[in-house]
Amino acid sequence: MLFGCSSNEQANSSINIVTTEFGEISLDSFINNYNDFLRFTGVEDNLNFRAGLLNSEIDRLYLLHHADISGFRNRPYISQKLKSVRLQTLLNEFYLREIDSPFEVSIEDTREAFRRTKVQIHARHLYSPTIEGAEELKRKLNRGKSFNELAAEIFQDPQLAGNGGDLGFFTFNEMDPAFEEVAYALKDGEISNPVKTQNGFSIIQVIERVYEPIITEYDYQVHREDIEIILRQRMLKDEVKEYTSTIHSQLSLEISSDDLELLFSMFADIISNSVSQDSDLRNIHIDTATFSWNFDEILQALKATTENQRMQVQSPDDLYMMLSGLCVRKELFKRIENANWRNDQDVEQTINEAENRRVIRLLIDQINNDLDNPEDLNESRSAYFAFIKILRSEAEASIDRDLLKSFIL
Repeated sequence: MLFGCSSNEQANSSINIVTTEFGEISLDSFINNYNDFLRFTGVEDNLNFRAGLLNSEIDRLYLLHHADISGFRNRPYISQKLKSVRLQTLLNEFYLREIDSPFEVSIEDTREAFRRTKVQIHARHLYSPTIEGAEELKRKLNRGKSFNELAAEIFQDPQLAGNGGDLGFFTFNEMDPAFEEVAYALKDGEISNPVKTQNGFSIIQVIERVYEPIITEYDYQVHREDIEIILRQRMLKDEVKEYTSTIHSQLSLEISSDDLELLFSMFADIISNSVSQDSDLRNIHIDTATFSWNFDEILQALKATTENQRMQVQSPDDLYMMLSGLCVRKELFKRIENANWRNDQDVEQTINEAENRRVIRLLIDQINNDLDNPEDLNESRSAYFAFIKILRSEAEASIDRDLLKSFIL
């Protein structure tokens, strides 16, 4: 949390505003969360907001307790998800602690980002995984083909294929930063050249934009710190890309072209465990400057990738890029294990908080998956509150309501 709350902060950490038989909520932690809520939303403090947020915090206690006692956390699928969260959180900590950069955000950049939050962009796009494909799409547009015709040809998503690549309205920090940068710079109706994003290349056309009519200095000051955090994260992302690129160069990864071709030709079988023990694949190996992988180690690394990552492997070059990324990741975790901050208590707390957020999200997903129509928001909300009601009936929560009314921010 970004805010200290009062001169009594240390004392507040030992005072509980909620007590249950399986956990507590300290006054200090609740005030931190409540200050964050007020700052993010810009609303004024009142008892209804205090009570509403406290109820959400209590629900969180019940959900985490249920995940613990029901064995939900220990299910293989959930355990794998939580392992990914732990590893990703460690990587995030490594980047924040080891990459030496001040990440100073200028007032001009902060105000420009705030201005964007007050503009809704309506845009459509065409997409290609390669620059060559994107340039060909742009040539076809220049020759008179429409967005509707080309979208129907290139998109597998039926909605994008049927609506000309229409993305609807979006605002600041809701799209890839490179996509956002170009979209806000375009005039209405203007079509961009190919734009490199995290997943490929897009050609963007802004259809219209809607402005929020009133922008105040007070509104800017309320949201300034949140915007600065987002901009710093973007700057960190650029630094991370440069840092990992340096590691990749230092590793000097080596795999023969024949091995790479064979690995690619058998990629689907490898992932599905259909490789025989006497396969020629067993002779494949990867060498780097700091470690080597035999086939079993390569197999283990590939199986740790996500389905979405595997779908991006459409050529031997794509597979080489995946293997390079996996080798860089191994080197990063070696450095993490040797870092002097690795066993700090605050690091473990950060990991636990990230795991708990994912557990709650997965629990809610499970509740929705049991519905006839999980896309129905009203049905989803009703199912969630019914589930919480059952959990609350099984164990009582004691709330210090006088403290809730009287604490001072």
